[in-house]
Amino acid sequence: MFLRNGRVCVVDLSTGESSEQELSEDLAGMSALRAAETLRKEHGDALVLGTGALTGSLVPAACAGFISSPRGVMPLLGSAGVELKLAGFDFIVVKGESSAPGYLWVRDGIAELVPYPGMSSMDSWARTERIRADQGDRRIQVVASGPWGDALRPGSCLAVSHWLGEDDALTGGEFGRRKLLAVAFRGMGELEVSDPVAHLSASLDLRAAHASKLGPSAGLASYWGGAKDSGFSALLHRSMGCYGCPHPCRSYLKVNEDPRHMALSVMEPGYLHFDIPSLAKAVSAGLGFRDATTAFMECAKAGADPYSVIGPSGSSLEGVRKALASGASSPADRLSAAGSFRSLATFDECVGLGLCPRYWAKAGLDMGAVSECAEPALGRPLR
Repeated sequence: MFLRNGRVCVVDLSTGESSEQELSEDLAGMSALRAAETLRKEHGDALVLGTGALTGSLVPAACAGFISSPRGVMPLLGSAGVELKLAGFDFIVVKGESSAPGYLWVRDGIAELVPYPGMSSMDSWARTERIRADQGDRRIQVVASGPWGDALRPGSCLAVSHWLGEDDALTGGEFGRRKLLAVAFRGMGELEVSDPVAHLSASLDLRAAHASKLGPSAGLASYWGGAKDSGFSALLHRSMGCYGCPHPCRSYLKVNEDPRHMALSVMEPGYLHFDIPSLAKAVSAGLGFRDATTAFMECAKAGADPYSVIGPSGSSLEGVRKALASGASSPADRLSAAGSFRSLATFDECVGLGLCPRYWAKAGLDMGAVSECAEPALGRPLR
């Protein structure tokens, strides 16, 4: 099966045991979102981590994985989606509830539940750093809940290797009720393609054709006009993209050291912004970019969705801190937030294939062009 591992992992948190099953041709031929829903129904009240057929391919912005839960679908972007696929499974089904807090560790086709009660006292950033230190690899991708998720607070969300903005479904509580503190994965595997030369050539041609549609690359400012503000640019350290994306939409702002210095000399210099709805709401509420960035850092540690917190918090950094301490939030507002990943018309189609919905909403989702890139890799029609 080209561009696939051909394996599904099933982890039962209640027993700590994992098993493996072959990825059937039927599941492999479906949209990954539909396949995940099929697996969720098969295994009851489960979480499913998955990747699309094109995740990790040379198709532009083929970076997406996802978590499917009772709350909906959360995309996994950055490097997380590709890392998940290279860890050895196409889907990881997580069912049951653990008797003790711990994290799921996936690598090289192995998945194990690591009991870690002491991690319950840590925030999401500390959990990510602890897992990377314990496992000895800074490249490990970590999807972590925080104190809000542990407490099952409304508005709790998951941080993906420190940053918030992907969890529009507010999945933190789904981890919390299972005593699942984090899922960590590291991919050292390889993906085979049917015709590498044709796949590369078609993908490069498509990327070149997108250049005129995408315009100049300006980080988050390429997708959100508010990032063109001088207050934003004064704190801008650099912009970056997800795996295989030629048009980055993530901008790192430094608030605790000089943004012009490339070296990171303090422990927590700043924050990587790509959550357009939350940042727009913060600015609208009167928070400057410096205070908003600090607020986002504190929300990320707590595992609290900034968009849900900013409404009840008023228009100050101190208000955000009080809301984080009290648990005040308006999570219902997030579900319809303009500019969120889930609000894009390309969301289901793209995430089901393994593509970034934001990039393809801007470039224009042309399934014919995607198919021309995909079929040499897959050795079969895309659908």
